[in-house]
Amino acid sequence: MRSLGRSLYLRLNLLIIIVGLAVAILQGNSATAVVGSTQRGVLLPAIYGLFIICIAIIYFLKKSDNLGTEGALLFTVFLGMLLRTGYVLMYDIYTLQNDVGTFTGFGTSQVNTGHIGYAEYIYKFMKLPDMDPYELFPYFHPPVHYIIEALWLTLQRIIGVPEALAFENLQIPTLIYSGLCIVVMVHILDEMGIGEKGLVVGSIIMALHPKLIVFAGSVNNDALSLLMLLVTIWRVLVWINDKTYLNIILAALSLGIGMVVKLNTMITAFSIAVIFLVNLVSVIRHGNRVELRDTFLQYIVFAFVSIPVGLSFVVRNIVVFDKLPGIPTMTPDSSMYTGGASLWERFGIPSLSALHLEFPFHGVNASWASNTWVIMFQTRMFSESFPASIEPGVLAIAQIAYGASIAAGVILAIAFVIGCLSRILIDLREKEECIGNLFLLLTFLFIMGSYALFVLKYPYTCSSDYRYITSELAFLTIGFVWIMRRRDSIIGKILQGLAGVSVSVMLIGAMIFMLFCDFSVM
Repeated sequence: MRSLGRSLYLRLNLLIIIVGLAVAILQGNSATAVVGSTQRGVLLPAIYGLFIICIAIIYFLKKSDNLGTEGALLFTVFLGMLLRTGYVLMYDIYTLQNDVGTFTGFGTSQVNTGHIGYAEYIYKFMKLPDMDPYELFPYFHPPVHYIIEALWLTLQRIIGVPEALAFENLQIPTLIYSGLCIVVMVHILDEMGIGEKGLVVGSIIMALHPKLIVFAGSVNNDALSLLMLLVTIWRVLVWINDKTYLNIILAALSLGIGMVVKLNTMITAFSIAVIFLVNLVSVIRHGNRVELRDTFLQYIVFAFVSIPVGLSFVVRNIVVFDKLPGIPTMTPDSSMYTGGASLWERFGIPSLSALHLEFPFHGVNASWASNTWVIMFQTRMFSESFPASIEPGVLAIAQIAYGASIAAGVILAIAFVIGCLSRILIDLREKEECIGNLFLLLTFLFIMGSYALFVLKYPYTCSSDYRYITSELAFLTIGFVWIMRRRDSIIGKILQGLAGVSVSVMLIGAMIFMLFCDFSVM
């Protein structure tokens, strides 16, 4: 079923790591570091100039029939990493961050808040926090991401990187995670049996989407959480296609490690449980006792691997601090509180005026936007940016890209759901195994459902940020690949054209907006 060899995946991964290390060198020494966008006028045109040159090379190679699938994927990943590199080099660790916190350095005993403070604590004291995890925000998060960041800080200090620049380089692991998401998405599509052309088409959204570019420069655990959720989906699909003990162990490890990065990876456990049940029913119907025994044993192995790993931090907090998992919340008098709006205002189909097409940015304040889907659309494209000033031309591009992103999101989500349902029905009619498409559909529905429940339980504008469901991009990508296949009907060609145009306008518009908008003055 898979069409790509291991050597290509190895080269893609090496490319991402090499670019990440190159950025670490550029950002980790005083001669070339660009802290606070001091050389914006030189660096950004250089990055985008190189991007345009690469596009030109791709065009001429394609025109001369010298660009195969491997070359196209390598170029796509490189272009994605180039955009991420520009963003990371341009903006410091305080730009467009969520609950970022601060650091005071190794020589002090001060404990700081925020994601930077959490990583600094482990780096400085060389241990996990030994206080109530809800005493400081966001110490309630599982520690894997922060341990990696602390080790990275320590390594940099050992080789002589100045401490301030070492903290700037906290973006390097997230840069690599964001890049690896492209490769894992290709793995998922490859495991689904998508043809080589579809693999290239599918890699484009993950490579160029603005949310993943911003993730590359983040310092929180969102990028690694997204990566592990995608890895879990991929490894479960591998197990579905080849039900070996090794594959189910790798799937279990992916889920478990994902949960000690961020607990929301657990959402895949629900869809995994359903397909395990469906598979078990199928095995029982076959009446093969050996197959039934192996199935039970594999499920036991999955539980024994995933549960202890995934729940280790939760159990630690219960045993040591008598604290159950949860999220600290603000009070109803917060400007971000949306609980005063009706359920329809928060979850219903938004009106044109509620979409804020005239200024499509997230205003944080609930009086600006309280509709969950509006905030999701806004933060999907522009994160939590809210420009203090913006040129009319740049604003017009942002408006067009925002409208295109809404159209693309709706079209691709519908294409994904219909595509899954039709494939499930075809498999059932032909008495073929359908759990692969069922798993994807259920995972998408559980992710969207959990997002709505999360916003309902924590009624604040920040709860609707797209960063909580960025994994939706994987399913939109699948929908995009399916809809871009050759169509013979007029309706199919129209939908294909709408999808292609909306995705293209969304991605190109976002790149132009990021080129001309200075996020450091938000």
